[in-house]
Amino acid sequence: MHRPRRTAAAPSPGPGRSRAPAAALALLAAVLAGCGGPPPPSPEAMNASYEQALARTATRAVVLAGGPEGERAAVARAEAFFADLSEGAIRARAAETYAPDAYLNDNLAVVEGAPAIADYFARSMGRVTAVRVAFLDVSRTGTEYYVRWRMEIETPRLNDGAPMVSYGVTHFRFDEAGRVLVHKDFWDAGTGLHEYIPGLGALVRRVRAAAEAD
Repeated sequence: MHRPRRTAAAPSPGPGRSRAPAAALALLAAVLAGCGGPPPPSPEAMNASYEQALARTATRAVVLAGGPEGERAAVARAEAFFADLSEGAIRARAAETYAPDAYLNDNLAVVEGAPAIADYFARSMGRVTAVRVAFLDVSRTGTEYYVRWRMEIETPRLNDGAPMVSYGVTHFRFDEAGRVLVHKDFWDAGTGLHEYIPGLGALVRRVRAAAEAD
C-alpha cells in the first residue's frame, strides 16, 4: 500500500514565535482523520515543500491545449473528482486526475504521487459523513490556474454533525495530458473549519473581536 510522503518538520521555533497555527492544524487533522497518525508538517515545512514543488514542475506545467474548451475540460475533470469522494470513485479517477508524481498540499498534509493521494483522500473521507465541493470560478495567469470553491462538510466529530461551510482557493498546475501536477489549497481558517473545533473556535472568535474593536 502506498503511503503519503510527508515533509520533515521544521526545527522548533525560537523564543517569542508561536506554534498556535501548527497546533490548530494538528488538532483539525486529528479530528478529521482520526488519532494515531503522524502529526502534520509545520507551516514552515509545508511552505518549503510547496516552493520545491513549484521549482520541480516549472518546466512541465503547461497552458492547457485546446483554448478555453481544453481548459474547461481539465478543470471539469478535477471538479468531477471532488464531486464524488466515495472510495471507489476516488481510486477510479485519481490516475486520470493527478499526474503520477503530483503534489498535494491541503494545509493539513503534504502528499506526493497519484496513488498516495488516492489513499489519503480515501482515508480522510472515511471519517466524514458527507463532503460537497463546488467550483465557483476559475482564473489563469500563464500556467497557473486558480479555482475559487465552496466546501460543505459533515462529520459527527464537529459541530454536532451539522454541515460546516468553508471557502477557499486552489492553485493548480497541469501537465500536457491535463492532469494535475500541483494542487495547493488556500482556505480561510478563521471562518472555516478551525472555528468549529471546541475551545479553538472560541479563541479564534475572541481574537477577531479584539482586532475589530481596535
